[in-house]
Amino acid sequence: MQVRFERTGQRRYAVAVLRSQHGDLRMDPAPGYSDLIPHDLVHWVAEEEFGLRDGIFGQLAAGGNAGTFVPTQELRTKAWARQVERRNRSTGTEMGRSEALAAQVYPRWLRHSGLMPGSHYVHQDPPRTDLSDTELDRAFERLNSLSGTWRGVSVGRSMTVEWPWPERA
Repeated sequence: MQVRFERTGQRRYAVAVLRSQHGDLRMDPAPGYSDLIPHDLVHWVAEEEFGLRDGIFGQLAAGGNAGTFVPTQELRTKAWARQVERRNRSTGTEMGRSEALAAQVYPRWLRHSGLMPGSHYVHQDPPRTDLSDTELDRAFERLNSLSGTWRGVSVGRSMTVEWPWPERA
């Protein structure tokens, strides 16, 4: 499965999910735009680096839609919605962990990089973390690399990452 992060406007992005076993999906606009790195790409890093095979992207790889993606190749019929809802209920067991990891890693990465976190982080410390310094450093390296790529993407262009685990039927 490939996931394409598209810069669709000055402060907008979309996420396209290209799947071989299930129809392709899209979320446009996607939440959490940043010039540094899109919010959903932070989730990608958290799931990839910490081995979450059944988080947001794992659910997409299993035929779900994470509650926010819509099909691009098929009609959104009631039958499609029922099928996706069944997959959503039986997958995505690590979505909460993905949210927690993204919340732990992102503000720490910003501070580690000498950047100012968003206004919702200014007056509070990041949430507690159970991650070691080594784990955080590994995530920071991945965020640095992907952020560098994202910052080079102009409006109308995109970057693509490959889900490291196979799709599931």
